[in-house]
Amino acid sequence: MNWLFLAIAIGVIAYLAVLIIGFLEDHRTSREKIEQTEIDLRRIELQLAESEKARNEAETRTANLEEEGLKYEQDISELHAKIASAMPPKSDESTT
Repeated sequence: MNWLFLAIAIGVIAYLAVLIIGFLEDHRTSREKIEQTEIDLRRIELQLAESEKARNEAETRTANLEEEGLKYEQDISELHAKIASAMPPKSDESTT
């Protein structure tokens, strides 16, 4: 009878050892995946920061170009006005 209990105890211990070893292998695999995910996340955060910086620079350049374009339009309007005032008035008489 003692041999039966001893065999059951050894079987239970072996089964628990298999469970623990399986858990440790799964834990190691999961830990590697988590570490890789953290590395990927840091890389993506860096890319996002670089992208945000590039977007801000592009917005600044766009705003500067819009201001420059408006200045040129104003300069053109002023030149048109100067040219129009320097031109002799058109006469309504037509020569035949």
